[in-house]
Amino acid sequence: MITRRPSSAMVVAVMLLAGAVIAACGVAPARAGALTVMPVRIEVPSTRRFCALTLGNRADRPVTVQVRGYGWTRDTQGNDTLTPDPAFVINPPIATIAPQTERLIRCSLPAAHPGAAPEQQWRLIVDELPDPTLARPGVVQTLLRISVPVFRADEKAAPRLTAAITATGVRLSNVGTRYVRVLSVSTPAQDTPTLSDRAFYLLAGGTLDLPVERTLLAASAVHVKTEEGAFDVPLSAAK
Repeated sequence: MITRRPSSAMVVAVMLLAGAVIAACGVAPARAGALTVMPVRIEVPSTRRFCALTLGNRADRPVTVQVRGYGWTRDTQGNDTLTPDPAFVINPPIATIAPQTERLIRCSLPAAHPGAAPEQQWRLIVDELPDPTLARPGVVQTLLRISVPVFRADEKAAPRLTAAITATGVRLSNVGTRYVRVLSVSTPAQDTPTLSDRAFYLLAGGTLDLPVERTLLAASAVHVKTEEGAFDVPLSAAK
C-alpha cells in the first residue's frame, strides 16, 4: 500500500505476514529486515488473559513501532477482517527500540465471558513508524508491518476438517473448536492441479472455498497437509 504524506514524501508500507515464515514449532522469530518479532504465533490458555511479544532491532539506528490489537475473522475467500478491539490492551502501544536491543511488549486480552466460543482469535499488528530524521522531499521510506496471530482456546479444543464439492470447486471447512494451519490441499489424482499450495489458517468454524473445475474432481477425498500432519478428508457429494 502506498500512502502519500502531506510533505509529499512517499511511504511504502510492506506487510510481512508472520504466518508465512513461521517454523513448524511456531517459535522461530519473524525477521523483517532489521526488525525481529518473537514469537510469531501466540497461544493463550482459556483461563488466562496475558501475553507478551519481544521486538528486536538489529539496525544501527533506533526504530519506533506502534502495536495494536484487533479481533480477527476470515471469509470464505480467505480475506482477513480486522476489527479494532479496545479491550485488547497493549503496553506500551508505541515504543522506540534502541539499536541492537530488544523490547518487551505486554498485552492483555479481553476478559473471557461465559458462553464464549471454545477458541477466540486476534491479531497483533506491529507497524514501523516513519523516521523523521530521514524525511526528505521525494525520499521513499519502506515501513514494515508484521501481523502476529493470537489464539485463546480451551485445552480440549481440536480442529475437525470436512470437504464438499460446490458449483465452483471444493469447500474446506473446520467444524472443530480450534484453528488449523493448512500447508497445502491437493487430490490423489496425478492429473489434477493442486487446489492450494499456499499456507493459510482455517479458523475454528471457518470455511474456505477453493476454486477448481468440477470435471477435474474425480477423487473421493482431498489430501490436506497441515502443521500437525497430513490427512485425507472425504469429499461429500455435490449439492
